[in-house]
Amino acid sequence: MADDPRAPDPTTPESPAPPHDPADRQRDAIVPYGGRLDEIAQDRFGRTDWIELAAAVLLALATIVAAWSAYQATRWGGEQAKASRSALSAKTDAAQQMTIFGASAQVDVQLWTMWLQQRADDNLIAADFIEERFRDEFIPAFDAWLALSPDGEPPPGTPFDMEEYAPAARDDAERLNAEADVFAETSAEANQTGDNFVLVAVIMASVLFFAGVGTKLKGRGVRLMMLLLGIVLFLGGLSFMLSMPQNVGL
Repeated sequence: MADDPRAPDPTTPESPAPPHDPADRQRDAIVPYGGRLDEIAQDRFGRTDWIELAAAVLLALATIVAAWSAYQATRWGGEQAKASRSALSAKTDAAQQMTIFGASAQVDVQLWTMWLQQRADDNLIAADFIEERFRDEFIPAFDAWLALSPDGEPPPGTPFDMEEYAPAARDDAERLNAEADVFAETSAEANQTGDNFVLVAVIMASVLFFAGVGTKLKGRGVRLMMLLLGIVLFLGGLSFMLSMPQNVGL
């Protein structure tokens, strides 16, 4: 029978076994305890996992509140600009009406002065001629002023002191000035509200810092303290935000 070529040659000396590495012996010694180490690691992770979860929830909520605050600051900035434009427009219209009132009052004063002069000179025809050219807004005040003197003589004072003297231009100017003041106050309030929302966004940025950086620190107590500080800031900022008017833009 032919020799099996796979059989070892008895005449060939066996190679010596490689020396055993000390690192392999150490690894072999640790392997039996791998399961126990895994249990310890899982136990430690389980005890601190709720801090990681709470920090993640806090980060998500703070991000939403910060984004909403930024949106509100933008909306209120638009309200401030709109109110400022309205106030400026009302002031401009009021100035125009005051110019018209000043010109009309000047005409009334000149005609009334001329009428007084003609009455003093007993030139009743000229006085009547001037009286027929009084402005319609001046006539009620003039008649009320003449009624103060039963004998028909010019009474003391002037028609411009009478309540009946109420030119429309003057009333419009006063109304427009009042509207301008309201718009200016609205603009100031919108500006302050926008600034308050910016402050909320800054507070939420601080919350993001404490909640995000706190999880990277060592020590369970330090991480817990950072998380609690972030929660306090978040609740304070959220309460402040909810106390302000919300502009949803609808």
